[in-house]
Amino acid sequence: MKTLAQLIPEIALAEVGVTEVNGSNCGPRVNEYKAATNLPPKESWPWCAAFVCWVVREAMQQSTSRMIPKFTFNRPTTAGAFDMENWSRAQDASTSTKKPPQRDIQAGDIVVFNFSHIGFAVSGVDADGYVQTVEGNTDTAGSREGGGVFKKRRAVSSIRSRIRFQV
Repeated sequence: MKTLAQLIPEIALAEVGVTEVNGSNCGPRVNEYKAATNLPPKESWPWCAAFVCWVVREAMQQSTSRMIPKFTFNRPTTAGAFDMENWSRAQDASTSTKKPPQRDIQAGDIVVFNFSHIGFAVSGVDADGYVQTVEGNTDTAGSREGGGVFKKRRAVSSIRSRIRFQV
C-alpha cells in the first residue's frame, strides 16, 4: 500500500498539461480543482492552492479505498497559498510545517513559495539546491498566474515553507 506522500506526486504529475480556458482562471478541469476549496468553483480566481486541495483530496480517497487507516487531519480547503501554513498548524501531528524548509524537502511535500504560490515537491533537493515541483496556475516562466499545471525546477531559496504529511 502506498502512503499519502507516495500518492501525491503520482496524482500531481498525471495532471501536468491541464490548462485553463483563454487565461480565465477557469475551465472544465480547473473548475474541478477549485471545487475542492471553500470558494465558488466557477468564478475567476487564482487556483494554485485549489490544485493542492484537489490533489490531497484525491490521494486521501485513493488511500482510503486501499484500506489505509483513517486520516486524523481535516482535508485542506483553503484557496490561499500562505493560508495553507495556517491549515497545517491547526491539524494534529499528522502534518508538520517547517519554515524555512532548507534542504529537507521530500517528494510528496507541499511547498509554499515566497511569492504567494504553492505546489508539490516531486523530488528531493538536488546537489545544486533545486527541487522538482508540480504546480497549478503557473507557466513555463514560473509565474504564479500562469494558466496551467506544469512541472518546474525551483530553488529551495524561493520556498517559504514545506508541509509534510506524517501518514
